[in-house]
Amino acid sequence: MKQRLTLKNKHLNSKASYTGSMIAQKYGFKLNPDFIYLIEVIKVEGYWSYKNFALTIQNKNLPFLRRVENIAKSLGIKISKRVLLKIKLNEGHNKDDIALYNNVKLNFHFEKSPFDGSKKIVTSLPYNEDYDIQVNINNKQYTLSIKQGKEELEINSELKAWAYLDLRFPQAKLLKFLSEYLEDNKKARIQKFLFDSSKEYIASAFSALIDAEGNLTHYGLFRTIRIRMRNKLYLQDWKKLLNKFGIKARFSKNTDVEYGLVIEGWEDFDKLQKLGVKFYHSKKARKFEEILKSYVRNQVSRNSAYEFYINKLKEIGQPATAREFAEKLGKSKRVVNHYLTRLMQKNLIKVDKSKVAYLYSYK
Repeated sequence: MKQRLTLKNKHLNSKASYTGSMIAQKYGFKLNPDFIYLIEVIKVEGYWSYKNFALTIQNKNLPFLRRVENIAKSLGIKISKRVLLKIKLNEGHNKDDIALYNNVKLNFHFEKSPFDGSKKIVTSLPYNEDYDIQVNINNKQYTLSIKQGKEELEINSELKAWAYLDLRFPQAKLLKFLSEYLEDNKKARIQKFLFDSSKEYIASAFSALIDAEGNLTHYGLFRTIRIRMRNKLYLQDWKKLLNKFGIKARFSKNTDVEYGLVIEGWEDFDKLQKLGVKFYHSKKARKFEEILKSYVRNQVSRNSAYEFYINKLKEIGQPATAREFAEKLGKSKRVVNHYLTRLMQKNLIKVDKSKVAYLYSYK
């Protein structure tokens, strides 16, 4: 019976993966890690609509967008570019109070901040490597220049402003594919076949998620990878999928409408690296490298210390004193003694007390 169930599960897993590949092949695509990266970025960072024949991705980080652009080009998809400029207004203004010029008068609209209710002027510009824009607000003139830097579009102005590169690549067969592959669901979920895919696919999808929406923090001994969004089910999907690879992610409800997923601790960062996660967003890639280098010795994820020490005793395969165990782990005897005592009290390990120095082993 067990063998029959195993064969049945293998068949189901194969069928799930086959379904994803077949949908891709139907529209002339190959479902590989690069394409998975592009799909995940579109899910999280992009806007797409088959009905409106639209597909666009906006971001400040140019290396990240070059990664997206290169994958799209490899699929034979033509990309057009624009620059999205946002200018913050310090006080209330009507549209008639404002005029923007870049050789010609520019169209714009207002965008209201969801955080403080402040207004931003928003305009879309044909793609160039540099701009000199005149902004008139109540007959007062400001100059605003934009030039392409190494990592971002750099702005020089006394006005507070932001510039985003806007990639546009609507293609009928790609939009049809997305409609079927994502089941027309604009709320992102992890496709079922990915739960049974190889680690290359998972690493590529997770890299895309963090490049697009993740936040890496490192100061002092505080190190985290955090994702915040309103899509509760998508984050819960990721918690389950990462757990399959032994990576512990903490799910939280931040507000009534926002949820979070947090990864912290050397053990889990190390597992992400071994999984093959690679960030293309230049600032996040640097931050991840800093985090990995900041650990002087192997540290253990929060809430997983007991499991860590039990597994290490199992790997050694023979009784060891606390000093011998500490030397093998490269940790202080004081720290190792603390956890061995806790494990002994919980009756989770074997302890030979017949010697002066206790011998500890896997139970």
